[in-house]
Order: sequence, then structure tokens, then C-alpha cells
Amino acid sequence: MSDRTELATGTVESRMSAMLAVLQRADAKGEPADNESIANALGWDLDETAVIVHSARESLLVWGLREGRKPGPWYSSLELTVQGRRYLRERA
Repeated sequence: MSDRTELATGTVESRMSAMLAVLQRADAKGEPADNESIANALGWDLDETAVIVHSARESLLVWGLREGRKPGPWYSSLELTVQGRRYLRERA
């Protein structure tokens, strides 16, 4: 199953895992990540991306700066936390 079909067919857990994996790849490449880069990588719309990113932030799986861009909540400079890395490892 591709990242792009995860949103349509996946559970919240699989969506979260897909989003965290995008952040992990961006971090490995030294690339900055925000809502838009995640949406582009996964083929998700910005509204759904905002919901998933915010949920990850609230669960302390990611860290990022909240900005005023829309649709919100919008985060930039996103990074995986230790908890986010553990989440991915446990579901691999």
C-alpha cells in the first residue's frame, strides 16, 4: 500500500505512522518539514494533515513551531521526538 492510499483506507494509527515516517525521512535528509511538506509527500489535503500533525503534537510525538497559516493548526520546523521514534519502532 502506498503512502498516498493510507489516508483513504488506513486507521488513525496508520495515518499517524505514515506522517511520522515522512518526518523521519525528512530528518535523515536534513530537510525542514511542515504541514505542507507532509501533505505533499503523502498526497493528503491540508485540512487532514493539520488534524494529524496537531494530534501528534498533542501526544508529544513531534515537536514544532505553531504558526498562523491556514488551514490550522499549522506547524513548521517539525521534528520527531523520542516518543515519536519509539512509536515508529514499536509499529515497524
